[in-house]
Amino acid sequence: MVFGLFGGEANITQMLLSLLMLMAFFIFFPRLMAFQMIYKIRKSLKVIQKNALEAEEMFLSSIAEKPNEDLKEDLEPMKNMVISPPSNLDPSGMFEKLENVLDSSQDKVERYVESLNPEMDEEKKADMKMAFQGVYGANQIYVMIRHFKKLIEDTNNYQIGQMIQMMLPLYKELSESQKKATEAFVNNVPIGDSVGPLIAAKLTENEPEEKAENIMVSEEDLDGEKYVVVQSKGPGSRLGKYGDALEEIVEDNDVEKILTLDAGMRYEGEETGTIVEGSGVMMGGPGVEKGKIEEVAVENDLPLEGYIVKQSGPQASKPMHKKIWNAHENVIRKVRDDIRNSEGKLLIIGVGNTCGIANTREDVEGVENKLNPYWLKQEEETTSYYGLMRAFPVGGSQERNRSENSFQLFQSIVR
Repeated sequence: MVFGLFGGEANITQMLLSLLMLMAFFIFFPRLMAFQMIYKIRKSLKVIQKNALEAEEMFLSSIAEKPNEDLKEDLEPMKNMVISPPSNLDPSGMFEKLENVLDSSQDKVERYVESLNPEMDEEKKADMKMAFQGVYGANQIYVMIRHFKKLIEDTNNYQIGQMIQMMLPLYKELSESQKKATEAFVNNVPIGDSVGPLIAAKLTENEPEEKAENIMVSEEDLDGEKYVVVQSKGPGSRLGKYGDALEEIVEDNDVEKILTLDAGMRYEGEETGTIVEGSGVMMGGPGVEKGKIEEVAVENDLPLEGYIVKQSGPQASKPMHKKIWNAHENVIRKVRDDIRNSEGKLLIIGVGNTCGIANTREDVEGVENKLNPYWLKQEEETTSYYGLMRAFPVGGSQERNRSENSFQLFQSIVR
């Protein structure tokens, strides 16, 4: 009777086997997934750690041919330095608070770099400050991913594991870009973010004057039309305080419009080197200098316009892509048209990192020779995962927030 109900003894055996296989699936499949997940995270962590170690090696080797243990020991606490952003509970004075934090971090890095080799000249010192920040960024990524790997292993929290696994391509890309940034700064090679200062230098024929700390200003003439160029001091790697010089420049000149030139984030599907016109201050970063420029513009009723050369986030930190280089001459033509068509003086600000970019057209002649070796081995563009940073925020731990706050603040200084 029982056999009749189930269709025979063979069918009962098949049903029991199916139940056992289903139970095994529910028991072992999560463990198999966890093993695969942790394996991928470990594998990616090794790549990220290798990038961090190579960045450190490049940095220390540029200080001394054979770095000793003292140099390595001194680097250890610095590369784990924490930068605490200002409290925003009371938003009044946020610009000043943030500027103070950024200035303090810069002073600390400068003291550290000077202590490594007091005999370095000012341009080399500027490069080494930026190179250290590449080391810092690569290390912060490694520390953060190592933290999550251990957390997943210890707690078996597969939900966090899935999120981290999804973000691994992004963090590997960021880690590699920090290593490449360190290489560029050590060798004084222009990076993607140097396109603004490059354009400004190509528009500067006269020897500029330093109006504020590391801010060079020159009054120029094109077909009888006057214009003013503002840029950070090169060819060492610097990001000057444009806003500190702006008020005096506007007071001394009949400025009609402020034109900012910078690198800008591209979307997937947009080509690197695409030129975009815009309104407002074309500037990224924490917003302190942008706010200062906006205040001067509002006080003097000046329009704010600019041009952006599009690129991915990592490309902004790496040696300048050939497509970015090719785009800068087209921006120069557009700016010259603006100068010719203006009724008053244009105030042109070349925003960005001056790594490898000197202050005048004559001084930047031949700078592409530094980039040729990188262009020869330049790979075809692939999808950049950088856009995932804000689309899929990962984790919420205090440790993760501390690491990311520090890393993001330093990123804003580097770029």
